[in-house]
Amino acid sequence: MTAKQLRKYIAYVAMSLFVAWHTLAMVLAPNSSSMAQSARVVFQPYLSLFRMDTTWAFFAPSAGKHSQFRYVITDSEGREHTFVPGRELNWYLPTDIWFKNWYYTIIEFPESFGDIFAAWFCRERADLKPVTITFLAIQEQDFWPEDHLRGKHPLDPEYVVVDTLKQAECPRSSQTETATDDR
Repeated sequence: MTAKQLRKYIAYVAMSLFVAWHTLAMVLAPNSSSMAQSARVVFQPYLSLFRMDTTWAFFAPSAGKHSQFRYVITDSEGREHTFVPGRELNWYLPTDIWFKNWYYTIIEFPESFGDIFAAWFCRERADLKPVTITFLAIQEQDFWPEDHLRGKHPLDPEYVVVDTLKQAECPRSSQTETATDDR
């Protein structure tokens, strides 16, 4: 074996060891088993240096049950209109993430941010002559493959819990804007 072949061989072995090391580190980082924790002693400096010390969300950030934000506007005639603003977004655009984060803010802090969003949504739906708005959080429950095979959806009424977050009156300006527009 020539010196050039030996260098290639050593480089190939070194790269292979690095790929194996890095892959094992990525698998161990979020793992909380006792065997993984004992192996972390060796890998921890590497994980910290490259900021790989993470959770399982690294592999599947949207795994698990979710909440969906909805709001219901009651118009001047007493009819209810339900809206799911997340469905109106294009998930190819960054605005999808921004607005969904706003909606999760309403779910988490309805008393702090509810009035601001109530005014905004009432203005947005002024053509309905809104009187009140109700914010809802729809929380997914257990949904199994058999349910899917029966043609069901995880957000069908039998698979969710509906939590009323806040009910507010729409500002009078949303109601009068439409009245003056109709003249």
